Amino acid sequence: MKTIIVACGGGIASSATVAAKINEILKERGLSSKAKAEAVDIKSLDTFMQNADIYVSITPTRRAKTKYPIPVVNGIPFLTGVGMDEAIEQIIKLIQVE
Repeated sequence: MKTIIVACGGGIASSATVAAKINEILKERGLSSKAKAEAVDIKSLDTFMQNADIYVSITPTRRAKTKYPIPVVNGIPFLTGVGMDEAIEQIIKLIQVE
């Protein structure tokens, strides 16, 4: 099972909302056994990233120009609804890569 981490500034409201939306969509599409999203505090991002497969970013990080070792997906569409279909398709493609 792949781990999707979702981070916002506090790791409480926005990231929890987005993680729940991602998990619900994965469940609806029969993919909940392939991946699970979890909300994390951006201050602990480096620690969580070591064991994650995909990073869904809600806010720009202090290291916005840094290359991360895992794919990064824009999480704003899960809050606004604009571009959400494209973002979820990107996640689905990433979790289906073995």
